[in-house]
Amino acid sequence: MSLMAAPPTSETRAALLALLDWHVESGVDLALDETPYDRYADSARATVAPFAEPAEPAPTLATPPQPLAVERPRRAAAPIAAPDEAIRAAQEAAAGARDLDELAARLADFPHAPFRDMAQHFLFGAGAPGARLIAFDAAPGAAEETSGEAFSGLSAKLLDNMLAAIGFDRKSASLAYVAPWRPPGDRPLAPHEAAIFAPFARRRVELARPDVLLLFGEAPARIMLATNEPVGKLRGKSFEVRCGAHVARAFVFSSLEAMLKSAALKPAAWRDLQRAAEALHVH
Repeated sequence: MSLMAAPPTSETRAALLALLDWHVESGVDLALDETPYDRYADSARATVAPFAEPAEPAPTLATPPQPLAVERPRRAAAPIAAPDEAIRAAQEAAAGARDLDELAARLADFPHAPFRDMAQHFLFGAGAPGARLIAFDAAPGAAEETSGEAFSGLSAKLLDNMLAAIGFDRKSASLAYVAPWRPPGDRPLAPHEAAIFAPFARRRVELARPDVLLLFGEAPARIMLATNEPVGKLRGKSFEVRCGAHVARAFVFSSLEAMLKSAALKPAAWRDLQRAAEALHVH
């Protein structure tokens, strides 16, 4: 008796071709091994590959004693909290800070901060901590995330030029972010995210006690003025902002990114900048 299999009949060949066609139509485009293969184990081994030792950082110029940028180690994600619960926790954490250094530390370790564990750097701000003038931007961008230096991109250069026009620089002004971490894709802060960061931003003003605030874009304006009005309706006006027992004068500007894209926004910004300079001279 022969052990060789009989050649396939025309009916068997047609059935096999039909089975292959069905696999293709179903999206099957790769033949697998006869035994299971653990692809997840490959991924796990890839993630523990050793990293190259980082190069020594280049020496930098001395800066004021303000926490600027901290590269934070990766950690397990914090438990998700409801927005109102996260806001109450932020209020308690911010209120307990006795100075700007402690406020920065509390914010850096706040477990419910949006996208905290997605960004590489904690960027609290730049400039002089206790200056009479604080300029608030919403969050760091791609340039800051790449360099690890707060206020280092093109929008920051525009801000430097604006400050220089009224006689200020980073030795005499403070530059602050509402969110000290870069949002994914540089997207705007969602309302509930801004609300979580708001207690820290307002406590910062209370502790620093500036005379004037420059608010660039929607998130800083809404947080400091407690309003939902669009930026276009807030420009050209002066506002009194009370943070705790401290009162400051605030001026609203289009976002720095918007002004970079549209020169038509700059004349109005220049007029508001002059009003801010006048307010500083009054004090």
